[in-house]
Amino acid sequence: MKKTLIAGALSIACFTGGFGLQANAQEHVRENLDVASIIHPKQEVAVVIPWQSLTYQDLYKQLLISELAIDHRGIVTTKNSITAKWAIDSEMTPQEQKEFKELYGNAMQVKFTPSGNSFKGEVLIKGKWIPLDKEELNEFIKEIFRDETIDLKPGGYFTDSIGHWAESYIQVLYQFDIINGTSATTFNPNGKVTRGQLASMIFRASGLDVKEEYEGPASYKDLEKFAGAKEVAILEAYGLLDIFDGANFEPNKPATREEMAFVTARYIEGTDYDVSKVSKNNPFTDKGKMRQETVESIGLLKQLGIIDGVNGQFNPKGNLTRAEFSKIFTLTLALFDDAE
Repeated sequence: MKKTLIAGALSIACFTGGFGLQANAQEHVRENLDVASIIHPKQEVAVVIPWQSLTYQDLYKQLLISELAIDHRGIVTTKNSITAKWAIDSEMTPQEQKEFKELYGNAMQVKFTPSGNSFKGEVLIKGKWIPLDKEELNEFIKEIFRDETIDLKPGGYFTDSIGHWAESYIQVLYQFDIINGTSATTFNPNGKVTRGQLASMIFRASGLDVKEEYEGPASYKDLEKFAGAKEVAILEAYGLLDIFDGANFEPNKPATREEMAFVTARYIEGTDYDVSKVSKNNPFTDKGKMRQETVESIGLLKQLGIIDGVNGQFNPKGNLTRAEFSKIFTLTLALFDDAE
């Protein structure tokens, strides 16, 4: 008999500080992302850090998961710089908007570059980059972080993910101990996610505890040498892994996009998030290539704005990448905070 999730059991505790990210099912854009108040799992309050103590790498990480990461046009990263952009505020008076445009055009841009153990800043004024002095730089940093920063984990500056479309999602899950790099400086965003890795990451996000939840081996016959065997057994007991219905779990086999969708939908349905009024209509034109039990799961995630396809197709049999997992699960966790 399958275990029933306690209401909210799979909602990650560190989002109670207010994630503020909303998934829009129609436009698939990120709105109102303000994670200055995110609470690290090991902290009870956000930690205030003077900008002077931030390294360039920490600034990179902070910016990616700050409110400026709500739009890919908000932060532009390269190997040697980070550029933050602010659009004209609609609440400005006509005169203020005119003055803004005269100085900055349609968006104010501030570029940060490494400087020793810290960084320097420049602002683009009338087409020219003007250096910021310490006081001006301090004001910009205060405006960005609103005097609060996240208690960052060590590491996480992944050189192979700089400029990648998923880098902000990667940073969110890394900071919350859900996903790790492939080394101290690499993430391999386009690498495949195995079934075993998928189970381990879902388990870490769940808030479940092996010592408290484990009641016996999984039904799969090939987990004797797999380090995450107990995690698989627990997730199986909750019904999250029903898509893997063979005699073997095959932990080293790449997970597919439709398998991820099924597990994620079960994750959401197993919490107290109300999906009763959410359509499960699946609009993808390659629906006929999907396993029957994944059709509604994929439809649910599409309607929640968590997944997208390309040219109307979902590619259900395609291998799940680490970048795709990062986006899907960041948006999934955001649902719970949004509901609160």
